Order: sequence, then C-alpha cells, then structure tokens
Amino acid sequence: MQPFPENFMYNHKQRLPEWLANLLLFGLLIIIVLAAFFWQMDKINDSLQRNAMDRSGTVAAIIEENLQNATLAGRTIDEIVTIFLHDKAKFIEYLDTIEPLHENELTALARQTGLLGISLIRPQNRIISGPAGWLASDIDCSLPDGQLFYRKQQNIGYLVHSTKNSEQDLRCVLVGLNAERILGLQKKTSLPALLDSLSSLPEITFIRLKEDDGIHSDTPDEVTLLQQGNTITALARMHTSLGILEVGLDARYFRERQRGIRNQFILFGSMLLILGIFFSWLLYRYQQHDLQQARHFERMLAREHEAAALGRATATIAHEVRNPLNAIYMGLQRLQLESDNLNQDQEEMLAAMREAVTRTSTIVTELQRFTRDLKPVHKSVYLAKIINQVLTLYKPACSQQAITITQTPQSELPVRGDRKLLAEMVENLIKNAVEAQPAGGFIQVRLSDSGFMQSLLISNGGFSLPAEERNRPGEPYFTSKTRGTGLGLALCRRIAEAHEGQLNIQTATGNDTFTVKVTLPLF
Repeated sequence: MQPFPENFMYNHKQRLPEWLANLLLFGLLIIIVLAAFFWQMDKINDSLQRNAMDRSGTVAAIIEENLQNATLAGRTIDEIVTIFLHDKAKFIEYLDTIEPLHENELTALARQTGLLGISLIRPQNRIISGPAGWLASDIDCSLPDGQLFYRKQQNIGYLVHSTKNSEQDLRCVLVGLNAERILGLQKKTSLPALLDSLSSLPEITFIRLKEDDGIHSDTPDEVTLLQQGNTITALARMHTSLGILEVGLDARYFRERQRGIRNQFILFGSMLLILGIFFSWLLYRYQQHDLQQARHFERMLAREHEAAALGRATATIAHEVRNPLNAIYMGLQRLQLESDNLNQDQEEMLAAMREAVTRTSTIVTELQRFTRDLKPVHKSVYLAKIINQVLTLYKPACSQQAITITQTPQSELPVRGDRKLLAEMVENLIKNAVEAQPAGGFIQVRLSDSGFMQSLLISNGGFSLPAEERNRPGEPYFTSKTRGTGLGLALCRRIAEAHEGQLNIQTATGNDTFTVKVTLPLF
C-alpha cells in the first residue's frame, strides 16, 4: 500500500478558503450596490437642479412677459384716459369762454360727461368746483399740462389743462374721474400681485424678487435644499433683468425618491450581507467537514499503512520467532520431564522460562490478531446473549476480587454482525474492566436502542491515569498494565468499525470511572 502523501494537508490549507472567497464576492457585490446607490442619488440631485432651474427660468420669463404686458396695457389705458380728460377739459374751457360757468353748472356737466368732478381756477386762485369738494386738497395750476395723475387713496384720476389765452378770466381747468377700476387693474397687474399669483401655483412654495446689489453679480445660479419642520424646499436663485429671482419649490417628491432608494439599498444590502454570511457559514461548515474527512482519511491511510507494515513485521516475527520459541518450549518441557536430578531452584527456573516463552508467544499471537484483515460475516446476532455468556464466565474472578456487576440489558433486538468477532470484543472489554480493579470495584453493563442503532456501555472503576494521559486509552500499544501489549481496546475499536459502528471512550476525573460506549447498527 502506498503511504499517504505528506504534503496533502499542506496543499489543502494553501488554497483560499471557499467561504472566504464567497464572503469577498458578496462584499464586492455590496460595494457595487453602494456605488449604484450613490450614482442614483447623484442623478436625483442633478434632476432636482435641472428641474428647479428650468422652473425658475420659466417663472422669470412669465414675470417679465406679464410685466411688459402690464406696462403696455397701463400705458395704453393712461393714454386713453388722458385723451378723454384732455378733450373734456378743452370742451369745458370752450363753454366757459362763451359764458362763465357756475358751480351748479359744473356739477351737472360732470354728471353728463361721466366725470367725477370739474374745477375752474380763475385769477387770484379763485376756485369754482362742481360738485364741491370732489378733490379734497388744494388745487393749483403748476402741475404739468395734459399729464394724468392718480390719487390712490381717493381712487381719483385727474388732469390739469392750462389755458393759453391769458386775457380770459381762467387760468386752468382740472377734470377728474373715478379711477377705482383702473387702479384695481394696475394693482392686479403689478409685480407683487404677479408674484403672489405665481406663488399659489402647485409645487411652488414662494417667489421672491430681490434687487441685485452688484456684490453677488458674479455668483452662479444655484439650488439649495431648505428644511423647516416637515417641509422640504428647493431654493433656486438666478439672476434676471429684474434682479435676483428666488423660487422655492416643493422638494418632497425628490426627498421621497431619495428615501425610497435609500430604503431599497438598505434592504438589498442587508439581504446581500445576510445571504453572504449565511452561505459563507455553510461553505465554512462544508470546508471544515471536508477537512475533517481529509484528516480522517489521512489517519485511516496512516493506520492502514502502519497496520500493513506491522503485519509484514508480524509475519516475519511469527515465521522467524515462533518456531524457535516452540523448540525452546519443547526443549524446556522435555528437560523438565527427563531430568530426575533437578533441585527445586532448577525446576522453578525452568517453569519461569516456560512462562516467559508462553508470554512471548502470546504477544506474537495478539500482534497477528491486531494486524490481520477483519472480514466479518454479517448475521443476526443477539448482543444480550453474548454479554450474559461473558459475564457468566468472569463471575468467579469478579467474586474473588470483590467486583460488583450491575447488568441492565434493556434490548432484545439483534444487531448486524459477526458473532465471533463481537464475542471477542465483549470479552476484551469485560476482561479489561476486571483487570483494572484488582482491589475490588464495580462493573456496569447497559444495553439500549436508539433509532436504528444499539448502544453498549461498560463502566468500571480503578481508572487512575495522570491528567496528561487520560485521553490516550484506545491508542495502539498504549497500556497501563505492567505486562500488557496495549492492543486490546485498539482491536475492539477495529471490530466496531468493521461492523459500521463506533467505539468511544469516556473518562471521569471525579470518581476515576472508565466508560466504553460501543454503537452498532441493528439488524
């Protein structure tokens, strides 16, 4: 048989463990997922920047367009009202040149022409108004001619027309109308009203327009996130022709997308981590099992190699030593029988020599039994009957040595095995238990079934090995007896394993108890 390669385990250990490679693979996957997460978060931020700036640009364009339209509409209305009032003022000037008008006439004329009131300013600032007090303030002719003025608190629009003929008894004509609708239209089309109206649009929180002070004119347009309580706002700042426009947009949708992606990453990353640890643990267990099997295989091959070498050595010893031993034994026996003149000392010496030869022959025989191949013939064997027979054989010796035997065979089921080999195993175990207690003790024999296996436990006292040698019983050639070979328990283990069973040894340090457990398959 070829010896087991010495570098097998070394090469096996040098490989990268599969569980570690699997853990590194899952770690790489988690890193890839993390990179994808940051990439998606960056894309969301870019999308937020673009969306906020696009909306801000749209709002700025709407504001500029509406302000231009409002300005154009206001100018058109002012021109129409100016023309209307100027024509009325010239008509009133014409009527006054025909015949000076009085207050009641001005009141009636104002009602007929749709005016709010008319005032005539004559020399020495004599004022005639109709109706009286329609313009609650001092009136003079120093205002620019033909220009429209508004008094917003009184909702009045008025115009001053200066007469060109200084000889007339009239310096200027002041006419006014109700400008409530015109001022209301101006208010609705003003910049604050427009900003308020746009701020009420969906997903827009506020719109502010600040004057560009020139300090931050070179600052690029930017978008920042503001959080106030549970409100998330994207503040977009951009430079326009009207100033610095600040638009606050509702950023809850983007924050929800970020939170959703973050939760997905946490969930997926946790799953990868758990799966990685789980599969790495499985591979680790599998690899440890593989290593144990390899070590077991190594021990088996080493044991078989040792047994083969020992078998060859035993065969040589048996061939070279047994015949001389037999010749010596026969010579000693003949010498003892044919010599009549031997004294007592000589006969005792011959007896001791014969005993030594017998012991040497026994050692050779045990070596042959240990090294030979075990090929059990499997049949139905009742282990309880074998135990009873062996205990009956050893009861006299136990009585002489004050050894108490306790037998609890609780199984009547047969096992699958070779009766001769099993009887040899049981006898060796009982014999060892008896020889371990020359000064008295106990032997406990228990037989029980568990599933498809039958267990035999044999316990005895008298176990007193040092702590460093308590795990050595069962090793070949190890014995605590003065004349033992150390092959009894090793042979019993080989018999159990040949029957697809196991032999385990348990030692108790507290009460010096030695227990052997043999497990065999049921028939």
